[in-house]
Amino acid sequence: MKTVLITVIVVFYSFRLSGQTLYALKIDGKIRSEAVDITAKYQPRLVMGTEQALEFQGTIAKFLVKKKAIENDDSLSPMAKYELFKQLSSKETMDMADVLESYRLREYIRIKPQIQPILKPTREQQDIWAATSEAH
Repeated sequence: MKTVLITVIVVFYSFRLSGQTLYALKIDGKIRSEAVDITAKYQPRLVMGTEQALEFQGTIAKFLVKKKAIENDDSLSPMAKYELFKQLSSKETMDMADVLESYRLREYIRIKPQIQPILKPTREQQDIWAATSEAH
């Protein structure tokens, strides 16, 4: 029984690590640089310590990887991408609850729309996508 429990724990832990490793591998220099820039914009308002800022930056980078995947998916309409970006932003905010204290989290939520806006697609963008997708 003890062996089974240990095996289950090891398997679960290895899946968790492999998921984290996948994002670490996809975080290239450009994404890392963008995460540093975004963190720098929040820092004057959140006043995080070095360790917390690095954890914040890592969380931002993880979500930038996901955002880039959505941006690069040509099968998604502009409106579908917008909806996925909103969901991704909500998940990022939820994950920040593990990084930031409650008072910093409230400030993060308050200023996030200015620092990381989610732009709704224009009608023109939607029409262009519809026309090109119908042509294929």
